[in-house]
Amino acid sequence: MKIGFIGAGKVGFTLGKYLTLRGIEVVGYYSRQIDDAKDAAMFTDTQYFSELPALLLNCDTIFVTVPDAAITDVWNKIKQYPVNNKNICHCSGGLASDVFTDIQRHGGYGYSVHPIYAIHDKYNSFKSFSEVYFTVEGHGPEINPLITLIESIGNPVSVISAQDKALYHAASAMMSNLVVALAAVGSDLFSKCGFDRDFSQKAWNALFIGNAENICASGVTNALTGPLERGDAETIRKHINALSGTQRQIY
Repeated sequence: MKIGFIGAGKVGFTLGKYLTLRGIEVVGYYSRQIDDAKDAAMFTDTQYFSELPALLLNCDTIFVTVPDAAITDVWNKIKQYPVNNKNICHCSGGLASDVFTDIQRHGGYGYSVHPIYAIHDKYNSFKSFSEVYFTVEGHGPEINPLITLIESIGNPVSVISAQDKALYHAASAMMSNLVVALAAVGSDLFSKCGFDRDFSQKAWNALFIGNAENICASGVTNALTGPLERGDAETIRKHINALSGTQRQIY
């Protein structure tokens, strides 16, 4: 496959870098902001394209790595050009491949290829990608080559159905984004307990990491500790009385 990227944000940077390091041919990047495409090309030692048709002409597989809300607009631009026998993939966890409406009429094949990972840093997240699991969804003759591509670089991959994408993405958000939000609430409470900032952050970091390790090693049921697990209603009552407003509602 000759892979090109439309969009040069965190996902485009990370996936492009990881693929090139694994020996996969990444041709380069196109972005509405040419400087972003240049930065991504330099980071991955590939090319940047100032015009979309030039990228499409040089690639047989396109990854659309833009925000979910922009995927349809990008597809509407792509399909103005020849896409016969090309794979058009997005990396959204929540959207299915049918966002590429009428792609079969244009002779192309649409897929969603989603890494189950929180890509937080476009310059460094690729370093952890050898541990990432992927899901693939879509129809067409190229789904097996896409699966083989992912497996060839050492990553586990599973096929997901379009109807399960919303539930799957909600589960991913529970394990990722919502955990971050809950940690923010907890860290704020720690900071109000009279500790200095360094002690507070290191203390809750150790608690958080230890708990995450226990969950992964022992499962969610065996990892549960605290007043709820031991049936200590009085302690829970004290917690509720110590909290107010939104924090109490969250608890």
